Amino acid sequence: MPELAEPDERTIRQYVESQSPKDDPITVVQQVGSQRILGRIHDLYDVHCTSTRWWVITNPTNLYQQSDFPQIDQALIFHIGLGAVLAERSRGEMADPADQEQVTSSWRRFRQAIDSMNDAHESEDFQAVGVKCRDSLISIVRDHAGDDWVGKLDEPPKVADFKGWANIFADQLTDAGRLRSYLKALIEKTWDLTVWLQHNSNATPLDGDLVLEATGHLITTLAKLIRRKDDFGGLHQHRL
Repeated sequence: MPELAEPDERTIRQYVESQSPKDDPITVVQQVGSQRILGRIHDLYDVHCTSTRWWVITNPTNLYQQSDFPQIDQALIFHIGLGAVLAERSRGEMADPADQEQVTSSWRRFRQAIDSMNDAHESEDFQAVGVKCRDSLISIVRDHAGDDWVGKLDEPPKVADFKGWANIFADQLTDAGRLRSYLKALIEKTWDLTVWLQHNSNATPLDGDLVLEATGHLITTLAKLIRRKDDFGGLHQHRL
């Protein structure tokens, strides 16, 4: 390995100091490898303290006692597995709980879609994920179609007409321009994906994952915009 750059060494040193006992000072920091796994680069470090040695692995950064993992490959395998578990858990949570509060029932149904995906094995199981994703989107309509910011409609769409309602939401939640165009395209394409998955008799795990990602992104986007309306315009809700 080439000599470790001073800024990189300082970053690793500061991280280990923040995580290890104060009475066990660092004596050596050296990079021992770097591996690309599933498109993500993980840098590997061997860190010596007075009485302890650590493996430090990045992306995300974590450290492991070498007494628990004598070989760096063992620590890397554990690190990747831990990251996968944490990523799966985070898929069911929004980064900002205040956004999630705007779409509580919708997000609950979306979590049910995630649970269904985790238990899915056959094509019909993945199709069921599409149904749950569709239902999670319709739930947003049920929760917000009666909000004051939506305005009075001469001929409101049917409750199950997600595209119709969501486009009304887009008009009220965004100004004319790129953001509105983006949101409307996102609404149309995401809904179409959920319906496609629902009727796809050859659905695969990849199909299910892609539809989950698209659905979660749309719900999160709408939640942020509704929250912004709530913060600056005020909402008074009348549920359908």
